[in-house]
Amino acid sequence: MVHALKQAPAKADFTYFQFPAWVEVYRQKNSVEIPTDLEADYFSALSELPSLVAASAKRKWDSNFLCCALSAIAAAKGFGSVAEAVQEINPEVAEEFMEWFFNR
Repeated sequence: MVHALKQAPAKADFTYFQFPAWVEVYRQKNSVEIPTDLEADYFSALSELPSLVAASAKRKWDSNFLCCALSAIAAAKGFGSVAEAVQEINPEVAEEFMEWFFNR
């Protein structure tokens, strides 16, 4: 998926960022180990996500793309719980969260 994304990150659909982020979220939540023979390639691909998000920055983003791009960065940097949460946030949820956060 990341290899395909590298071909044209500015034209990629949000799912090209969402899928690898979800894989890493699931892997972290369930303590799934990467097979030794795939480990280097897996983590290398994951580490490319932030620069691919940056390469897509010139295109127009909707809220789905924003959430998936942010999630991909968080997952690539090892923050699985943040990656999962970001995929669930849309502008309305963000407003509700901020209200809850400041009034708690």
